[in-house]
Amino acid sequence: MTCETMREQQEKKFGSAEPIVLEIPSGAEYILLGRLVVSCVGQLAGFGPEDVYDLKLAVTEAATNVVRHAEVGSFQIEYRVLPGAVEVTVTDAGGGFDLGELSGKPGEHGGFGLTVIRGLVDDVVVDSTAEGTRLKMVRRSTSATATT
Repeated sequence: MTCETMREQQEKKFGSAEPIVLEIPSGAEYILLGRLVVSCVGQLAGFGPEDVYDLKLAVTEAATNVVRHAEVGSFQIEYRVLPGAVEVTVTDAGGGFDLGELSGKPGEHGGFGLTVIRGLVDDVVVDSTAEGTRLKMVRRSTSATATT
């Protein structure tokens, strides 16, 4: 489905709040797929180029963290268009991590990727357990043309 077709469906109210779920093999070469889908979702939401760019960077960072740290065969990215916002949730079934141990400073215990993500989106929720990690990001549009 092209971005144009997605926009037409949004205008007709088809799938306006339906999530788009992408299962990606855990390899760096597949991260581009997550970026391409979030680009279309951002356009569907009426986001301007700057907002779409920030979303693409946030998804890239989140997916890269899974590939580097989760040691899983695949993971999911769920995209949802909300009124004036886009919600992206990255979920893996890896071993999880202790959020309290992350420093956010390069070269220490990690967490620098989450610091970058927090700078690119408006809301970040991380839930990490021994069964896996769920990272939810919400970016609200700064564009006047965003869907409401």
